[in-house]
Amino acid sequence: MGESEAERASGGRFSARLSERFEIYGDRALPDLRSPSAAAFAAADRERPTANLFALVCEPGALPRHDVANALHELRSEVLLAPLEAGAVEWGAGGSRQFAMVFERPAGTRVVSSLNQPITPFTENDLVHHALPPLVAALLDLFASGATHRAIRPTNLFFRDPAQRLIALGECVSAPPASEQPAAFEPIESAMAMPMGRGDGSAADDLYALGVTLIFLLLGRCPWAAMNDEQLLAEKITRGSYSALLGNERIIGMISEALRGLLADDPRERWTADDLIHWFEGRRLSPKQPAMVRRAPRPLEFGGQFFVTARSLAHAFARSPAAAARAAKSPEFEIWMQRSLADEDRAKMVASALTEAYNLGAASQEERLVARVCTALDPPAPIRYKSIAIALDGFGTAMAAGFRGQVSLQHLAELMGGRLVQFWFSAQSGLRPEQIGILKAFDRLRLHLEDRRPGLGPERVLYEMNPRLHCLSPLVEVDLVFEPGEILPALERASEKRQDDDFQLDRHLAGFIAARFRNAGTDCFDALSSADLTQRILGVLYLLARLQGLKGAPLVPALAQRLARQLPPVVERYHNRTRRARIMAELPRVAARGNLTDLLALVDGAADRQKDVVGFGEALREYAMVTRELERLRIEAPRRGDVAAQLGARYAATAATFLAWLIGLAAIVVTG
Repeated sequence: MGESEAERASGGRFSARLSERFEIYGDRALPDLRSPSAAAFAAADRERPTANLFALVCEPGALPRHDVANALHELRSEVLLAPLEAGAVEWGAGGSRQFAMVFERPAGTRVVSSLNQPITPFTENDLVHHALPPLVAALLDLFASGATHRAIRPTNLFFRDPAQRLIALGECVSAPPASEQPAAFEPIESAMAMPMGRGDGSAADDLYALGVTLIFLLLGRCPWAAMNDEQLLAEKITRGSYSALLGNERIIGMISEALRGLLADDPRERWTADDLIHWFEGRRLSPKQPAMVRRAPRPLEFGGQFFVTARSLAHAFARSPAAAARAAKSPEFEIWMQRSLADEDRAKMVASALTEAYNLGAASQEERLVARVCTALDPPAPIRYKSIAIALDGFGTAMAAGFRGQVSLQHLAELMGGRLVQFWFSAQSGLRPEQIGILKAFDRLRLHLEDRRPGLGPERVLYEMNPRLHCLSPLVEVDLVFEPGEILPALERASEKRQDDDFQLDRHLAGFIAARFRNAGTDCFDALSSADLTQRILGVLYLLARLQGLKGAPLVPALAQRLARQLPPVVERYHNRTRRARIMAELPRVAARGNLTDLLALVDGAADRQKDVVGFGEALREYAMVTRELERLRIEAPRRGDVAAQLGARYAATAATFLAWLIGLAAIVVTG
């Protein structure tokens, strides 16, 4: 981290202020309190100087869970680590901004710093009568607020008392949901998904993670440590989570009943928080009978292995798409589905998957075919396509990871364009009302994705799917712009440093404004995609002027002067030379004031445009009249000699007649 002005002024020490109340000390790191995606530092509250606080400062590019931070803040639970305040702070060299959160410091140490570190096992009595009841009650309140934790694991637990019998659950807001969870702590469906695509999940996912955490606390270690994630997942699919996680270990006592309930692989059979509370109170629950997994009496061979369940086969297919495409089209697979597995619904979905994949064209046909077949075989699983495995509610964070280069953005676009999401919905046994709205949203987002105009495309999809994501435009990213009203101040700061560069509105900024600022209208974005340079320049100016119309938007002289240098082509549209000269003369003065609306009125004012149109129309009419007269004269030019002779003869005859009359009159006068 470089040395900032604040560091130099304080002899190498620096701090950052959050919300004018909390001070974060950058020179006082607290490594024991750090999170995987955020460093920890000492902090102080100006209103409560004696409070024992610490702060987490997220890494640049982090995707914090703002909505969950707000929910935890409202709960004010001592069992769940909740941010007292959260927001962007200026951090380190260059004045860049990073997201920071301030917390009450846990009373005790972290329960364990690594899953490879053995601990003294907790007793069933300590867990059931001391540690778990307040923790489960706090989770129940969190679930009631509509949020999930998604970071329940032994390394995220802290002691709350000197006797080390009470525990608190650590923070869950510095990173996307479940992105930092070891796969062992995720249910089978979520463990299949890539970490950045697991999504918010449900309360059932948190309770599963709690069950896995209890195994570690009761045994003092991980009994599955000898297996890697893929081996453990395969074991879970084959044997069930409870048996796979414990292996040869045994947990005796009444708590084994709770563990079996928490680790049920079917979410509908998994214990709820209410079930746990009733169990703490001594009510024995009737064990829920697990649904029987349909097993084929005759296995299907694939990749040198034999499979008797649809889920295990789908998992193998997803890992070898090329071979799976050949297998899915083979007669052996069709016979196995119809006769051995004997699952009529699955067989129909597989047939539909094969048909729809062929109807979508040749591009990536095999990959789409395998993705559909995997969904048909295992509907609750994530959508798996090429390098991607993603839960339905994990698309937002996966898109953000795609723009960070952590996930293939091309594969995500192909997945959405290939209607794999819609096929996933069609494979589910029944849609909940909220899922119907999600399906309609994906239909709309797919159209956005396919539209490459500024304000649309993958950038628009990114911000629509992540309502609290800051703008990733290189123009403003260092400022962590979350709201439309923050755009112009950030652009002004950037313009002060880049005064000689032309201003270019990139696709990220256009997509962010289109998603966040509905009053921008569509005309500006239509202008941005115009082939006419002047229309594109005006589109940018109109869009930024409307942003400045937001309440409290500041003047932006540096930005206005950058824009003014690009406006001469717009001024040249005027036909009146005097008007052009006047506008060009006023342009520097108006730009220096920093009011984009005034700048727009100067170069594209309705009155000036109307006068110019009327004046130009009159000039055109006068020009047409002159042109017609000149044309008439041109046509008559060859006949001018004849006309002159005719006129001369006519004039001569007239003159002779007049002269004869005069002579006759004179004769009469003389003789008379």
